[in-house]
Amino acid sequence: MQHRRDTTFVTLPIVALAAAGFGVVLASLAIGAREVDTIALERQRATIEQAIDQFGLSLARELRVQSVWNEGYEKVHAEDLPWLHKYYGTYLNQLLGYDRIYVLSSDDKPVYGFDAQNPGVRSDYAKIAPGLSDLVEAMRVPKPKLPADNILNTEISVGQGYKVHHRAVADVRAIDGRPMTVVISTIVPDHAPPDANEPRPYLLVAIENLDKAFTQQLGTNFGFRDLQWISGDVPTGYDTELVRAANDGIVGTLAWRKDRPGLDFMLRAAPGLMLALLPIALLTYLLIVWGKRQLKRILESEQDATRAARTDALTDLPNRVALRERLGLMLDAARAKSSTVAVVSVDLNHFKGINDAFGHAIGDSVLKACARRLEGLVGDDCLVVRPDGDSFAVLAPGLDNTGVAQLASKVIEELIEPFDVDGTRVFVSASVGYALGLRDGDTGDELMRRAELAVGKAKEEADSVAIAFAPDMDAEVTYRLMLETALRAAVADEAIEVVYQPLMDASGKRVLAVEALARWTDPDFGAISPDIFIPLAEETGLIQAIGGLVLRRAVTDCKAWPDVSVAVNVSASQIHHGDVVDVVRKALAESRTPAHKLEIEITESVLLTDEKRANEQMRGLQGLGVRVALDDFGTGYSSLQYLRRFGFDKLKIDRSFIDGAGDPMGSSVVLASIIKLGQDLDLTITAEGVETEEQRRWLQAAGCHQLQGFLFSRPLTATEMTAFIASHRKNRAVAS
Repeated sequence: MQHRRDTTFVTLPIVALAAAGFGVVLASLAIGAREVDTIALERQRATIEQAIDQFGLSLARELRVQSVWNEGYEKVHAEDLPWLHKYYGTYLNQLLGYDRIYVLSSDDKPVYGFDAQNPGVRSDYAKIAPGLSDLVEAMRVPKPKLPADNILNTEISVGQGYKVHHRAVADVRAIDGRPMTVVISTIVPDHAPPDANEPRPYLLVAIENLDKAFTQQLGTNFGFRDLQWISGDVPTGYDTELVRAANDGIVGTLAWRKDRPGLDFMLRAAPGLMLALLPIALLTYLLIVWGKRQLKRILESEQDATRAARTDALTDLPNRVALRERLGLMLDAARAKSSTVAVVSVDLNHFKGINDAFGHAIGDSVLKACARRLEGLVGDDCLVVRPDGDSFAVLAPGLDNTGVAQLASKVIEELIEPFDVDGTRVFVSASVGYALGLRDGDTGDELMRRAELAVGKAKEEADSVAIAFAPDMDAEVTYRLMLETALRAAVADEAIEVVYQPLMDASGKRVLAVEALARWTDPDFGAISPDIFIPLAEETGLIQAIGGLVLRRAVTDCKAWPDVSVAVNVSASQIHHGDVVDVVRKALAESRTPAHKLEIEITESVLLTDEKRANEQMRGLQGLGVRVALDDFGTGYSSLQYLRRFGFDKLKIDRSFIDGAGDPMGSSVVLASIIKLGQDLDLTITAEGVETEEQRRWLQAAGCHQLQGFLFSRPLTATEMTAFIASHRKNRAVAS
């Protein structure tokens, strides 16, 4: 019984497919036949239109003999009616078959008329004139409204260097209810110039009935069976073409017996196609059998691929793709039940150090162990995910504020326990942040983003406490993004200002140098502290542009201060991700500033990042003749060894040591040692942050060479600094 059902299951699709294939073939034949018939009909209609147009133009060319004729030109102007009747009326009717002939004067009045049906009537042109007005107008105006295909223009040489312009127009019109071809031609001489006083040429109007031999001949020439003009209902089995004039007026309807080449072909081809379907049906059956086997393999492969695309290969946890899908479904369910979904985001701290210390194999094992611990921490209704790298996430439905806080704390406690991996004890710490949907976000991406913001805040706190998302975190991110956008615009517009703070001699009376400092005031945010925008510039890569701008302005401004050098700070990013030596070389060359007037200040953080690169750049700067100073001395980790290893020209003592200058219980002993060390190494010693006269006197006595701080001046603009330097020179001159 089961076998029969399986056979039926296989047979029915085959029969259905064969029937569908047969139906598709027949439908294709029918559609193809219909298209062929439609194309054939359109071609027949186009042939009729073209044949009628060409017939009219051939008549226009034929009349050129009668309308380009010196004697005809003279007789027409003399309005010699007997002559006109003989050579225009009778001649054109009997020899060329025209039914009506008219001659119009220059003001379009009929001077002669001929009608083969009414030979005794002199002229009935007034009856048909309205229907021909556009054709007559086309003979008179320079730019007719008729299609160009209806008009013939010919330049005719008449001797003595004269040429006359001959124009003819042809179109079909309905006259007295019958289709007619109308030709209108200007009457001009053929071997003498026309009368210069003639306002407009006379016109020859020739009309031929299309309902005579023309229709029969058209059908014979182009294979139209029983071609005829009809009025009223269309005969059964006929196709039609509605003939229109150039002015869109209806002339009449031509009908002919239908010709269906597509249908004829289909009827002839059908038997052969029926026979061809038999082997096709057999082949289809064999293909279906083979296809079912392949389909099963493909489905299994797709399932494996789908599972792999949503699974982290290392930990076998769901990955970021699965996270987005599952979180979306959980949020939909929570929305329907008015419940919650908690997202706990977990980042392992300093995990790179574990890989560097123990190797990636141990690191991978730790990640697997973290995954297993997190899975053991939550219930079956929760989901543990590894989005990427050293981060995890836990999705937990139905928790309130207390519940998600407890879960986040358990995650920290669980991961802080040491891991024993292949005999190696490894300690891990984690930063954990969490957000609660639908309160903190009603979409998966928004909820994950806010949980990760909380993780970032937890990393800043660094006290192993889980942090809940708070709205002000979003505000901080938004503010930072707005600030970054404003900074980019300021850098592009070169709106970063440069101010200068003087470096005085130990007496505080002589300006030895100035330090260039970047300042930024935004129209919306106001004055932004360098402690804020300089780190932001380093993070975003804008520090290169800002550093270059400050350097160029500094070396240009210092040309106004003889015997005063200028110091410019260089960040670690400028050293390690750019070529400071090349930037300085170009700035000095463009400003034509001597290299000895420039001093480059670097901090110990530059040396910590890449000691070799920093040494190369420093030696290159000194090779240009630029002095190099070690800034913020005493705040790093290896100050003494850097002083021994690198050939600095100056040592700037950090302001944190200056506060205790002169205080025997404070840091004056350390400060004195630093000054003595710099003197022994033959370095210029500069003290930053000098704010009191007591500090100045102590530093002078201790042997400091240069002093800098608010005791002497706040940062000044270039113009203000010029005045400051001038005033101190004047004071010195008066004192001496």
